[in-house]
Amino acid sequence: MNNPKVFSDFHHASLLNSLIMLFEGRLGGQVYRPIGMEWAEKGFWKVYDHPATQAQYLGIGGATPDGSPKLNEVKGWVGDGESSKIIGRDVYRCNDIESGKTNKAITFQSFLDMPIDIIIASIPQHIIPFYNLRNKYKPNAKLIYQVGNSWDIFDMPIPNIMASAKIFIPQKYHSIVYHQEFDTNIFWPLTPNYQPFPNIYSFVNCFSLPQDHFRFDWQLFQELEQLMPEWVFKSYGGQCRDGAMNGSQALADKMREARFIWHTKNGGDGFGHIIHNAAACGKPLIIKEQYYLGKLGGDSIKDGVTCVTIDGLTSQKIINKINLYNSPENYAKLCKNTYENFKRVVDFDKEAEALKIFLETLY
Repeated sequence: MNNPKVFSDFHHASLLNSLIMLFEGRLGGQVYRPIGMEWAEKGFWKVYDHPATQAQYLGIGGATPDGSPKLNEVKGWVGDGESSKIIGRDVYRCNDIESGKTNKAITFQSFLDMPIDIIIASIPQHIIPFYNLRNKYKPNAKLIYQVGNSWDIFDMPIPNIMASAKIFIPQKYHSIVYHQEFDTNIFWPLTPNYQPFPNIYSFVNCFSLPQDHFRFDWQLFQELEQLMPEWVFKSYGGQCRDGAMNGSQALADKMREARFIWHTKNGGDGFGHIIHNAAACGKPLIIKEQYYLGKLGGDSIKDGVTCVTIDGLTSQKIINKINLYNSPENYAKLCKNTYENFKRVVDFDKEAEALKIFLETLY
């Protein structure tokens, strides 16, 4: 499929950028996502039914409640060969908080005015609304459900599934399993022999709040911080103690600054952006393997080879294990193994060829 015009929802900046890298960078197409409150008013936007969240995701230039970068900060318009507003349509170039470039956002009227080849829903709440959207307004468009989390597939009217997660997919669906692409010119490793300062950084959003699913791991993180005063512990991410981490470049730079990446994310991921980003930087994880058994990120977890697993260990045993793998020789091996394993597990070029075949045969 060449030069496809793709409409996708927007709930995760890294996912949106992976779609842009595929459909624009590799296939020469265009990716558009929604902007303007009319999407919610007409029932075609269901990320979260709250006015503040609707304004955050759909409001043109709207602010974010926590002061993080605006999702819809307009940098210009998409024109017919010029950076000018199209008469009769609203197609905005918005600041992209992930890449630092821009992404394209369209109003509901713009969606009606332009040809659309593919419509992508990436959360369960959008399956039925996007099915109805296609049937009512773009009957020739193909529908895809992009699954980036460990969500079960229920009986649904979308026949095509792009899964960047290890999930059970019934045979009746046209499907592919792949890794969400990210920029390896940004996420790259230092030499294995490089010894960064003794920093242990976490990049899990909300990892400083007393939420039930993070509580015990956050308490463990704080306890080790007290017991290891020679180490610097940081918790970066949305609503985290040490501030949000905005953009791929800032994230990659911080990852390379750390000696270990702490990643005890109870509930785990489907795809596991932090796991794969860290692996591309050759950074070993301190992780609980139980959170990733049977998941896509689990392919990067090999205790003593690519990471330090801490399942069921006391604080002192965790400290002993970190110190063991922190020796110059052992640490260099961990870093080298982590990056080499990433290259074995993830091949964006090869997966792109498989995705092209998948897209040529959409139902």
